[in-house]
Amino acid sequence: MSHKIAVLSNIHLLPETEAQIKALFGHDIHFPDEQIQPSEAELVARTGTADLVLTHPTTVITEQYLQACPSVMYIGICGTTMANVDERVTASGVTVTNVEHYGDESGAEFILMQLVYLARGMGKYQWRDMPTELMGKSLGIIGLGSVGQAIAELALAYKMKVHYYSQTRKPHWEQRGADKTVLLQASDIVVVSTPTNTVAMDEHSFSLLRPHVILVQASAGTSFEMPAFLNWIKQKGNYALFDLAAGKTNFEALKDVPGVVFPHVMGGYTREARQRMGDGVVENLKEFLK
Repeated sequence: MSHKIAVLSNIHLLPETEAQIKALFGHDIHFPDEQIQPSEAELVARTGTADLVLTHPTTVITEQYLQACPSVMYIGICGTTMANVDERVTASGVTVTNVEHYGDESGAEFILMQLVYLARGMGKYQWRDMPTELMGKSLGIIGLGSVGQAIAELALAYKMKVHYYSQTRKPHWEQRGADKTVLLQASDIVVVSTPTNTVAMDEHSFSLLRPHVILVQASAGTSFEMPAFLNWIKQKGNYALFDLAAGKTNFEALKDVPGVVFPHVMGGYTREARQRMGDGVVENLKEFLK
C-alpha cells in the first residue's frame, strides 16, 4: 500500500530528520516553519488526501478535523503530550503516537540555569539582596515524572535539599516524599512538574508558601489558577520561572508581569534533544508502516 504523509505545523525537526522522512515516503513534503498555530481550516488544507500526518503537541486535533479528513489513519505527535488530541480521535481507531523522554535532561539543565541566574542576579532580577547559592536551599517538586526526576538529580548535585509530592509514589525516591502542605510550607523553591494542563497550585496552595519563594513551572500548559498566581507574584521577593512549554497564551499573559522570567524559548529544545525526538518520530513511522 502506498502512503502519503503531511506535516500540519512546525514540528522543529532537524534537516537530516526531514530528509529521512522524505526518503521513507518518496514524495515532496512541506515542513511548515511559521511560529503561529494554524487554523483548523489550514490543517484540513495541509492534510489533503494524506493518510499519515505529523504535528506539534500544541496543535489541537479535533473530531471535526478528523471528519473533514477521513483518509487520516495515523497521527504522529512530535513531542510528548497528547493532551491536545481529542479523545474521540483515538477512540475512532486512528493510531496516535508520541515521543517521550527526549528532552528530560535538557529541560532540567535549562531550569537549573535559570535558577542560578536568578540566585546570582545575572539577569533582570536577583532573588535576594545579595547574590546567593543554591546549595542548602530547599527545593520541593510537585509531580515526580521523568522531568521531575531529572530536575531532582541535578538539584542534588547542587547539594540542595530535595523533596517531592506526587499522587504516584516513587520507591527509589520514597525517603524524599513529603505531604504537599509540608512541602509548600518548607520550600525555598517550588517546581511544578505535573502532566500537561494539570492545575497543581490553587489559592490555598499559594497561601501556604513562605515569603521570598521561587516558583518554577516545568510542565506544559497551565499549572496554576491564574488569579491566585497573579496575586501571589505581586508580593515583593516572589519570583516565577517559565519557558515556552507553558504555551503562547501564558507567555503573552505573563511575560511582562514583574517578578516573572519567561524567555521566548523552549527550554528542552537543544540540538541533541531535537535529534532524539526526531529519531523517535522516524522510529514510530517505521513501526506503523510495518
